[in-house]
Amino acid sequence: MEEPPFGVLLTASGDRRIELVQAVRSVTGLSAWRSKQLLEAAPTILVAETWFERAEQAARCLNELGAQADLDCRWCKRVMSPEDLPVDPGPCSSPYMAPTGCPASRARS
Repeated sequence: MEEPPFGVLLTASGDRRIELVQAVRSVTGLSAWRSKQLLEAAPTILVAETWFERAEQAARCLNELGAQADLDCRWCKRVMSPEDLPVDPGPCSSPYMAPTGCPASRARS
């Protein structure tokens, strides 16, 4: 069964600019210049669609460096903090799987 794609939403950038630019580069594969632009454009989507584990890892990395990054489920349109995982499966409205099948519902912090 296909799992929902997740995005990484950068809602605020932090003060550790050099480390954050490097982190955005590692998450997106973009140049340092473009990564800096994305940090300055917050709130913005850093990664539009990827698998859950990659999105969670990217958001946690950015949050550890002082930015504010959240996960965005592309199926049910919920935005969630990686610190709030696992989430309540009830509001999930995926057309393809049961709410309890969502990786955000079964994630272990």
